[in-house]
Amino acid sequence: MLGPLEVRRDGEVLRLGPPKRRALLLRLLLENGHTVGVERLCDDLWNGSPPPGARSSVHAHISRLRTVLEPGRGRHREPQVLRSTPTGYALSFRSELLDSVRFERSVRQAQVLADAGRVDEALRETERALAMWRGTPLADARDHPFVTGESGRLHDVKLSAEELRTSLLLRESRIVEAITSAERLVERDPLREASWTVLMRALYLAGRPAEALRRYEEVRLLLARDLGVEPGPGLRDTQLAVLRHDIGALRPPPPRVAAAVQSGPVRRPAGIRPDLPGRERELGRLSELLRGAAGGRAGWAVVTGEPGVGKSRIVEEVARQACDTGWQVLRTWCAEESHPGSRVLDRQLEPLAAQLRKLSENAHVTGPTLCVVEDVHLASDDLRGLLLTYARTLREAPLAVVCTVADLPGPATERFLAGLAGRGADVLSLAPLTEAGVRRVVSAATEGPVPGDVAHRLHGLSGGNPFLLHQVLAHLRHLGPAPHPHGTWSRELRTVPPAVRSVVRARLAELSPAARQVVDRAAVTGDRPDMRLVARLGLMPLDETLSLADQAVAARLLAWSEATSPYDSQGYHFPAGLLRRAVLDELSPARRRTLHADVCRARVMTAVPTLLGGARPSVAQAADGKAVETEREVSAVPVR
Repeated sequence: MLGPLEVRRDGEVLRLGPPKRRALLLRLLLENGHTVGVERLCDDLWNGSPPPGARSSVHAHISRLRTVLEPGRGRHREPQVLRSTPTGYALSFRSELLDSVRFERSVRQAQVLADAGRVDEALRETERALAMWRGTPLADARDHPFVTGESGRLHDVKLSAEELRTSLLLRESRIVEAITSAERLVERDPLREASWTVLMRALYLAGRPAEALRRYEEVRLLLARDLGVEPGPGLRDTQLAVLRHDIGALRPPPPRVAAAVQSGPVRRPAGIRPDLPGRERELGRLSELLRGAAGGRAGWAVVTGEPGVGKSRIVEEVARQACDTGWQVLRTWCAEESHPGSRVLDRQLEPLAAQLRKLSENAHVTGPTLCVVEDVHLASDDLRGLLLTYARTLREAPLAVVCTVADLPGPATERFLAGLAGRGADVLSLAPLTEAGVRRVVSAATEGPVPGDVAHRLHGLSGGNPFLLHQVLAHLRHLGPAPHPHGTWSRELRTVPPAVRSVVRARLAELSPAARQVVDRAAVTGDRPDMRLVARLGLMPLDETLSLADQAVAARLLAWSEATSPYDSQGYHFPAGLLRRAVLDELSPARRRTLHADVCRARVMTAVPTLLGGARPSVAQAADGKAVETEREVSAVPVR
């Protein structure tokens, strides 16, 4: 998929046929094994304006593709690759067969190797990943809107991989190659500040500081002309480091997962500074944990919460403060055993196990140590058992251990957390930010007061999720000036940041086709969808609709809160307005118009008989008996 579409069997490239058939295959590949309805295929393949014979054409192309993909299949055998379902067509395949999936996996592996300090291996892995590209990704459907988002995302991953490669060249002291690579990056995407930062560092390390400053002025003028913004903190810090000849700041950074040990006298932490607006209470509790550990009393803490709520940011702040006060800091990440980097991560756990052993054998001569273990819900049973053992045996030692865990970790991790709680661990459950917390975050980011209406809108968009909030703020910085009481940026607020689109697409891919349709209908009805109306639109029983909605709750597209009244939409809602907007953006224009019309029609049919005092007609009178029965069932529920 990283170029013109190619399908291979036993090394032989298959003949897929004309462009429309290749675009159809791409459309099914992008759905990652889920069903795509014929109506949606017609909309996407003809860009919202399918001709009268579109359905017949799709059926014909499907038949030809089956002949190519399964040449030995008999007439009476059910297709195993390109399957028919009651609602459309689906491709059955292992995602590892896609070069786009292998590319992203290889980039992640390269980053893991780089973080572990294995620069040479990371560089080889990055170059292997970049060698998979053969041209424009998804090129056979470049004129179709349905590939725009995925194509742009793949380009972004490629640019990130090239930036990683350039940084690795710097760490290998291959300065000339790094400069050449960085020059290509800024030429390809002149508004990508990270590429300019790498270029300036490479130029300085090549003994060309004047040229590095000239390139800073070049990008500053470019950003001001095209976006109306000043360079970001990374570029400004790099310019300042060049001006000061701060060689330490300009050299490639050390691995993130290495143990950080500072010399000098050990001091008790003076307290965690409240650098994270809205998280002062949690940081204060972790500060107390460090104070106790500095006095020789081992302490354990678990930070839990939904994705994007800020678990990693809090432990980063704690690690930074501990390191600044002379502590030894060990930090590592866990991964599933099936993850391609799991063996690397197992080796990264060795310093943690060694330090815990050292503290256990001779705690009185060892300086204070902070161990941060992230994503314990992905850890092996051996690691969880190791941590529980030392939580039981290491009571009098200058040790603090902080773990991060997802809010739905699974039974094995729940048992681990129960074991830690029984040994006195402090559990910090991070909730979304309040509106006041959002106001403080935005005020710190924009360095100025924030009007109440702006904070209210941003809180509704992000649902108080720091990741979503920072994505909105970063997006706005590229689109216009910072918010102010009389600003006009309603247009920007309606734009979904690319990173959020990717998150929503990944979550949608976890749903079954029926649950996906429930989410689509719910998004059209509003931020707090009325599930009775959603059931009526889908002509399905209410209990089935709610069961499918629960799938969306598990995928974090919908949330559940206890209803405050019988008319409160059964408690389902979109946890952030931005998620709902991203779901709507995934609908084709024709599909969105159809759903909006269905919602309006259903609401009118509900309201008019009530106003006239008459009986409400069924919306399924022309449908089969099951649909009529469904309408009667839904009608029995009170409607607001």
